[in-house]
Amino acid sequence: MKRNGLDIMVLILGIACIGLLTVNRYIFRPVWNSEFRTELRETKNEIKAGLTDSRNEIKESSKEVKKDLKVKRDELNDDMKDAKNEMKEVKDEMKESLSLSY
Repeated sequence: MKRNGLDIMVLILGIACIGLLTVNRYIFRPVWNSEFRTELRETKNEIKAGLTDSRNEIKESSKEVKKDLKVKRDELNDDMKDAKNEMKEVKDEMKESLSLSY
């Protein structure tokens, strides 16, 4: 069988395609996967950093709110004690005035 230039060209192109597929499979694909993994890892670390920052902000704001609530609660307790003392004084004055009227 006689080989002409077209047969040789098809054979060379076939071998080149097989070679390119092999190079793609065993060389380029792991490189692309590692780049993807690197980008994924960086994105994951950025998300974690953002999450920890937001958690810290939430903790700080909740501490501030708790402090404010504690101060207000103490003020309300003091006001209630003052009101109770005033009520006792008024009650004692009424008892004295009623006992004097009899």
